[in-house]
Formats: sequence, structure tokens, C-alpha cells
Amino acid sequence: MAMATRMMIYAFLLYGGIFAAIVAVIARVIKYLIRYGIDYYFEKLKEHQKD
Repeated sequence: MAMATRMMIYAFLLYGGIFAAIVAVIARVIKYLIRYGIDYYFEKLKEHQKD
């Protein structure tokens, strides 16, 4: 009984850690896209105003 509980805890920690890493990577990608998307938008806006 104790061994099964211990294995469940290890599995939970392992999959929880993998899930947390995936969420962190997705959050960074979204942050990157937002930051550089806004920069790109303002660059295009400047180019359009020059014409």
C-alpha cells in the first residue's frame, strides 16, 4: 500500500513538473510574440506615415 502511494506521488511530481515546464515555455512564446508583434506593428505604422 505504501509503495503504491509513493509511486503515485512520484508520478504526480514528474507529470506535474513536465506540465509546469510546458506551460512556462508556452507563456514565454506568447510573451515573445506579443512583444515583437507590437514592435513590428509600430515599425509598419511609422513606414506607413512616412509615405
